[in-house]
Amino acid sequence: MMNQKPSLISEPIPYNTIFPWLHLFRIFRLAVDFQKIMLASAAFLLLLLGNHLFNTLPFAPPQQVRDTEQLLPQNIQFYPQASDRFLQQRLNSIKILGENSNYTIFHELNERTLLEPMSSFTRPVFTLFNVGTNWSSLAYATTQLLWAVIVWSLFGGAITRIAAIQFAQDEHIGLRAALRFSLKRILSLVSAPLLPFAGIGFFWVLCLLIGLLGYIPGVGETIVSLFWGLAYLFAFVMSLILLVTLAGWPLMMATISVEDSDGFDGLSRIFSYLFGRIWYFLWLVIVTLCYGAVCLFFVELLLTFITYLSYWGVTWGLSDDTTNQLFMPNQNSLARTITLGWGKVLSILFSGFIISFFWSANTVIYFLLRKCDDGTPIDHIYNADADEEQAADLPLAGVAKSEEPVIERPVNPEQSEEKPEDEETS
Repeated sequence: MMNQKPSLISEPIPYNTIFPWLHLFRIFRLAVDFQKIMLASAAFLLLLLGNHLFNTLPFAPPQQVRDTEQLLPQNIQFYPQASDRFLQQRLNSIKILGENSNYTIFHELNERTLLEPMSSFTRPVFTLFNVGTNWSSLAYATTQLLWAVIVWSLFGGAITRIAAIQFAQDEHIGLRAALRFSLKRILSLVSAPLLPFAGIGFFWVLCLLIGLLGYIPGVGETIVSLFWGLAYLFAFVMSLILLVTLAGWPLMMATISVEDSDGFDGLSRIFSYLFGRIWYFLWLVIVTLCYGAVCLFFVELLLTFITYLSYWGVTWGLSDDTTNQLFMPNQNSLARTITLGWGKVLSILFSGFIISFFWSANTVIYFLLRKCDDGTPIDHIYNADADEEQAADLPLAGVAKSEEPVIERPVNPEQSEEKPEDEETS
């Protein structure tokens, strides 16, 4: 019998197993989910509304208060701060530049990046640490920070929960189930990004005590200068806590959504992952930003074509007078207001996509960091409700299944031997 050469069986190379970070390219498919975009758009509008209401508070800085008559029926403009592009961007989607009766459409999607959702959290934090900030600015920044944390805890927690189940189990949950989860874990979601500020506050008090030594007459400055080295040490610890908090607060919420845990677990895991896997984390962020920039470009290009082609197609059947009433900036007709309203809807949905991409990316990054650090399977997600239902469905066995009465036996066997002897003697 002639020797036969074994046939070569070609199997696909498991690239996702060899390079787990390739799972990052699933983020776009997770982000273009209708439920996530609706949740993200609602969060975006709540942030705008909240900051608009905060401008009417007594401690709001005067330069940030705007006349409410400028809000409607024109552009929806809410001004929390001049430096904040994400929350004060104009929601224009159409701007007509007309000269000599030749109209050209320009789709005004303001400069937005994938990191802009973080500004609602980072900007108030930076204000809190500004040197010489007055009490009114501190109160205003604290109010903005708490509102941002509450909004992102509710809607960001729901988005990350949906993304986690889709990513790990390829299953879908509804809006009600996602919001019910985030409401159930709202205290954990809110406390996770705020707990680090307790540690920062502790070291700030130590620095404050060093500063108070300067009031000692005659030798105050010398004593403060001698203890300045301790101030550097305290500031070093505060810097580490602040940097990890600013970079990892979205991951803390993703942790709670994946692990169904409390705020302290979300805080401790992210601090451990970022300190232990900092270079891998930076690599994941770089890949996500590059990939996200490409996705953002194509989505913006798609919206540009949608806006342009709708204008191009409809104006074929419109007269010049009707076109002017709908699109010319100097027209304040009801028709133009409604037309601009549809453009604002597109712009809000675009912001919703950015937010959906942001939270979906943080969810996937958490899965990858967990896999790299402790080897947990990338498709593992904790679901307390499902575990309880599964435990309830398990069949009974042994003593639990038996209908006979259970006779309790003595724990100490010596007692059982002594009892018969006592009975015989009696």
